[in-house]
This record gives sequence, structure tokens and C-alpha cells, in this order.
Amino acid sequence: MVVFLYFAFALLVSVMLVYLMRHYVFSLSALYYSKGQHHYMRHGIRYRPTVSILIPARNEEVVIGTLLQRVTELSYPKDKLEIIVINDASTDQTGRIADEFSKMYDNIKVLHRSLQKGGKGKSDALNEGLKHALGEIVLCFDADYYPQLDIVEKLVAYFIDPEVGAVQGRVTVQNESASLVTRLVALERIGGYRVD
Repeated sequence: MVVFLYFAFALLVSVMLVYLMRHYVFSLSALYYSKGQHHYMRHGIRYRPTVSILIPARNEEVVIGTLLQRVTELSYPKDKLEIIVINDASTDQTGRIADEFSKMYDNIKVLHRSLQKGGKGKSDALNEGLKHALGEIVLCFDADYYPQLDIVEKLVAYFIDPEVGAVQGRVTVQNESASLVTRLVALERIGGYRVD
């Protein structure tokens, strides 16, 4: 019995090491393979479908204004861009900040979820936002996200291919080169998304 347990333990450790090595190979590939390449301008074709951006937000008063200001600056045509903030039962000023942006910009809408209906998690808030989304393509941004100005063009370009059902952007860490720790965090984050 003891020999079997040792064998099972060794097998488990081996599988975990193989997965870990695979993860780091993908991570290194993600970090260094496509630097400077702009894949989103495929064959010179510009694909401009209508896009809805869903932003689930629960108690995000510290960051929601920065994100909403940034989405107003996106380079995608405003007449094809719909922003839906899902204020998910926030108890801080998240809803008020989102409402202020909604008053200033016609393409920003705010859904307010009560304490009874909201607060059940990000997926529940996103499902509520999907009910109101009118875009051909739906993007999801976290409230603490700070997107590149051309992120919508980059993400939707791949949908010109009818075989594409989902696209995920490459996450970059702003202070990646600051220290060894930030480099390791960047490697883990990018690799994790790449493996997923």
C-alpha cells in the first residue's frame, strides 16, 4: 500500500511539473513572440460591426470614472459603440459617477440593480447587461481596466472570419519592467491567459 501511495504521489508531481513547464513555455511565447505585430489589420480589411461594451461594477467608485473617461476616448466610431455600465447593487458612489457620464454621452447607458436583485456576482451582472446589449459584438471590461485607444478595432477584427466565436485580448502590465516581481507577475498573468 505504501509503495502505491509513493507511486501515486510521484505521478501527481510529474503531471504538475509537466503542466508547469507547459505554462511557462506559453508564457514566454506570449511575452516575446508577437511584439510589435499588428494582427488586427488583417489583409487591409476594416471590419466595423456595432459593438456593446459591458462593464459590471460593484463598489468601484475609485476606478469607474477613469474607465468611463477612457471609453469616451476610444477610436472606434461612436455611432457603432454602445457602453453599458451594470451598477450591481453598489453601496458607494459608483452609480452616481456612471449616471454623470451617461448624461454627458449618448452612447453610455447605466443599469442599476437593487440589493435584492444584484450583488450575485460578475456573471449575473453580465447576463443582465446582455439582455440590453444591441451590438453585433459584445465586449466585457472590468471596471479597473484601462484599455488601449484602439482596443475595439483589435478585438473585433477577428470576427470577420465566421469561424471565430470568441476573442481575448492580451493583458499587459503597465509597470512590467519595474522590478523582478512585476516581471514575474506579468509572466504569470499573460501566460495564464494564454494557457486558458
